[in-house]
Amino acid sequence: MRARHLPLLLLFALGCTGADHTVATDNTGLSTGTGLEGVVRRGPIRPVCVPDEACVAPFSARFEVRSGERLVTRFRSDSSGRFAVPLAPGAYTVAPDSSAGLLGVMWQTRTVVVGSTGPTHIELEFDTGIR
Repeated sequence: MRARHLPLLLLFALGCTGADHTVATDNTGLSTGTGLEGVVRRGPIRPVCVPDEACVAPFSARFEVRSGERLVTRFRSDSSGRFAVPLAPGAYTVAPDSSAGLLGVMWQTRTVVVGSTGPTHIELEFDTGIR
């Protein structure tokens, strides 16, 4: 293993406890050391949000990453909402899978762009539908 991949692989190992990647071999980002890392949250977590009380929470769930209509990979965020997934540079969509327990999950797609060097940090928020 090349030393330049070690920091990214450590990041993925530490940030994705219980990850279940099913990665297409042509789009992993392992050869370039690129990918996504970050945090996902869900909210609102109560019907009425008030100042000085959190109205979003970490979101532990499975997610799908697509390029157009093609499924590229799946990953799971941990109990803190953190995740890391290797991907080649480019534009993708990220969406919770149907087991995530969100209303309207098919409309909860986020567009992300993986940069050409190192991991790209993102923070995603998904709507619980609580009103």
